[in-house]
Amino acid sequence: MVKICYNIIRSDKVEYTVTKKKIKNFIIRIYPDLRIAVSVPLLASNKDIENFVQSKKEWIETTLEKIKIVKENKNNLKENVIKILGKEIEKKVIKSDLERIRLTDTSIYIYSKDTGNAGIEKKLLEWKIEKLKAILDEYLANYTKLLNRNINYYQIKKLSSAWGIYHKKENYISFNFDLIEKDIECIEYVVLHELCHIFYMNHQKDFWSLVEKYMSDYKIRRKKLKNLS
Repeated sequence: MVKICYNIIRSDKVEYTVTKKKIKNFIIRIYPDLRIAVSVPLLASNKDIENFVQSKKEWIETTLEKIKIVKENKNNLKENVIKILGKEIEKKVIKSDLERIRLTDTSIYIYSKDTGNAGIEKKLLEWKIEKLKAILDEYLANYTKLLNRNINYYQIKKLSSAWGIYHKKENYISFNFDLIEKDIECIEYVVLHELCHIFYMNHQKDFWSLVEKYMSDYKIRRKKLKNLS
């Protein structure tokens, strides 16, 4: 076996091994660790080998680049544990031209060209807001119909000491952004809870009776929400 250094890609020295065998044709292989192996007939001259490798220059460059991209993607796979809808799941960041976020039962995959922490956190924040908004829209539509009352609008923001706040004068609700981390049944409870404040701006018996009328297990959900805090 003979080792040869050959200038293949720009000015970079790419090392490949040459093995002479009882074969008729020249064969070239590139392995996942970027090793390049060339098998040649027993009587092949150095010039023949050089010409063969030169003829495969474009293929070598393309193949090496593809392998490097795959390796980079694996290296850029960053895993963290975050909480979404009551579950602890793995956050996986994957370098990709395809910009999207995919949620499964165990993981959230963030595909992005920019895998820097700031860019990823921004994308994740936007996704969380849209996900929470979709859930809130569904429950608000359901319970405003049941209660025959509506609100002017709602907002999602960081709240320091509440999961939701009903603003009677302006007739809107502020929902805590951190609700996206809670079980979906807890989110539903918060929606109903705040809508019931349209009728009662307190937590007296009549208020809880109204909540219970539309959610018989509200005490379980309320306790669960506190336990998840």
